[in-house]
Order: sequence, then C-alpha cells, then structure tokens
Amino acid sequence: MNAFSFINSIQELAESRNQLFEASSVAIHEIDREGVIRSVNPAECRLLGYAPHELIGQYAWEFVAAEYRESARDGIAKKLAREQPTSIFPRELRCADGSYLWVEIHESLIENAAGEVIGIRSGLFDITERRKFEMEIQRQHDRMKFLLQSWTRAIVTADALGRVDFMNPAAEKLTGWPQQDALGRPLESICRVLIEAGEAAGLMACILGEPAAPNLTRQSVIVDRAGISHLVSWSTSPILNDNAVIIGVALVFEKG
Repeated sequence: MNAFSFINSIQELAESRNQLFEASSVAIHEIDREGVIRSVNPAECRLLGYAPHELIGQYAWEFVAAEYRESARDGIAKKLAREQPTSIFPRELRCADGSYLWVEIHESLIENAAGEVIGIRSGLFDITERRKFEMEIQRQHDRMKFLLQSWTRAIVTADALGRVDFMNPAAEKLTGWPQQDALGRPLESICRVLIEAGEAAGLMACILGEPAAPNLTRQSVIVDRAGISHLVSWSTSPILNDNAVIIGVALVFEKG
C-alpha cells in the first residue's frame, strides 16, 4: 500500500466512524480532557431535547441532576487521569424542558496515537421506566420490612440452604439471638424447636417436605439461647420465586 492509498484508507475509516456516530440509535457524546462536550450525536439530542449547540462546549456535569453534579465532576477527572476505571453506571440527567430522566452510561477512554487519554466517549441508554420500577419495588420492600419489624409475632426467614437471613425484634426476644449474631447461621441452631420425646425438629426438612401444606400450625416448645423453654404455636412456609422454585423459608412463632 502506497502513502496515498494509506491516507485514503484513514480518511475512509474516519468518514465511516462519523457516519456510524451520526446514524446510531444509541445516544453518544464525547468529552475532552477538561470535561467539555466536543461532539454529540442526533440520538442524544433527541433523548435530552437539546440542540447540538446547547450541548457542545458545555461541561458534561452541567446536565447532571444537582445532587450528583459534584461526584460526576470528580469521577470524570479521575477517569481522565486513569485514577479510576471507566464503568457502567446510572445517572440522572436534566432535559431541555426541565424534566429529568435516568440513563445507564457506558464509558470508554479516547486515546491518541501515543496512548495518552484525550477524552471519554459515553453511550447513554434510557432506563427511566426501569428505575421507577426498581424504586417502587424498594418502597414495597421497605414497607413490608417495617410491617414485619413491628409485628408482635416472631418471624424468622432463611435462604434455600437454611441459613438465617432475617429476624424481627419479636423473634430476637423469643430466641435470645440478636439478628446480627444469627445471620448466616443454620436455622435449627437459632430456632431450637422440640417435638415428640424432646427431639429437635428438622425445620428445613419439615418445610421442604410439606410444600403443599404451608402455614400448618403446630404446638411445640422452643428453647432460647439461654436454655429457657417457651411454649409456642408455630407455622412454616416455603418462599417461592416466580417460577415456583423454593428460594427460602419462613417461620412464624406465637407464644402461649
């Protein structure tokens, strides 16, 4: 390949890159070493509602929601200095009409021929609806956790391997085990339930062996951490995922 052909090839690659940049359905922008936006494609302008001239020449963090602006600025500086790796992360951005949307940002460094960092290229994916769904799930989780925490009945849950992953205050009081000490321990070591002839119940076997009859109430004795016995009514239930696969178990105890 002669010099002329080589130059032509370089020019064709650059033109091809520009065409892909402009035609991409993915919102993309590039910033320089100062964090200033130097190029932006039509997809990003459509996503945020700005004209190109309203974005180009501005600092990238100026379009980040105010509460995240400082951390965005620091993160960009560290990535440009190779003190922090580029990554995939969510960010809330301000649109031209004053509304906000959540995007997932995919970053890559831009380097010159000498391998020096001269900027960052970012692809943006709108995750606003997903974020709303996740926040609603979190609100429901927090609400349910509050209800369980305030319930007077003792509640203990464990994962599919029988390791304790939650206890409400009533369960802590009944068993004598603070939740922080019980987490990760075998269910049977925390809830020592005695059945006939004073034998300890195999709780996991009991729950997994009766998936068709959850919440069957039994009368038994539970021995707390100090060795004191308490008469309780108790029931068990498997925790299922959307495919009806058991992913955990729950026990509910009531004294008397």
